[in-house]
Amino acid sequence: MTRYSQNKGQSLVEVAILLPVLLLLLAGGYVCCRSAFLVSAAETAARTEALRSGRRQPGIEKMMSDSIMAGGDGITIRPEDSDRSRLLPSPFPSMTGRTKGIVEIRKPWTEAGFASNLPELQAVRAVEASVDCWDKGSASGKKVNGFVRGIVATGILR
Repeated sequence: MTRYSQNKGQSLVEVAILLPVLLLLLAGGYVCCRSAFLVSAAETAARTEALRSGRRQPGIEKMMSDSIMAGGDGITIRPEDSDRSRLLPSPFPSMTGRTKGIVEIRKPWTEAGFASNLPELQAVRAVEASVDCWDKGSASGKKVNGFVRGIVATGILR
C-alpha cells in the first residue's frame, strides 16, 4: 500500500519564501560590514594623518588611500592646521597648535551588481590632536630649545 504525503509542495513554497529573505540578509550584512570597515579605515587614516602632519613628516596620503581601497579612488586625505594651543603651564612657550587629519570617502557600490541602486557611501572622519614637532626647524622646537637652554644656563650660574 502506497502512502502519499499531503504536503508535497510545502517545502517548495517555504524555499520560495525564505530564499529572498536570506539573500537580503546576506546583502545587508555585506553592505553593513563593508561600510564599517571603510569607516574604521578612515578613522585610522585620519589619526595617522594628524600625527604625520603635526610632526612635519613627508606625505604618505597616496599610500594610505591605496590601502583603504584599491586604486584610492574616491578617497581624499588632507591635513589641516589650526590655532596655537597651550599644552604646558604659563612659563613654558606655547606650542605650534592643534593638527587635524581629515579623510573623506565616497564609495559607489559597483561590486554589488544586483544592488546598483544603493546610495553612495559617504563618510568623513576628522581627528584633531595636539601634536607638536620639537625639532630645531619648527617654531615650537626653537622656543622649547631656547627655553631649555635658558634653564640649563641658570642652573650652571647657580
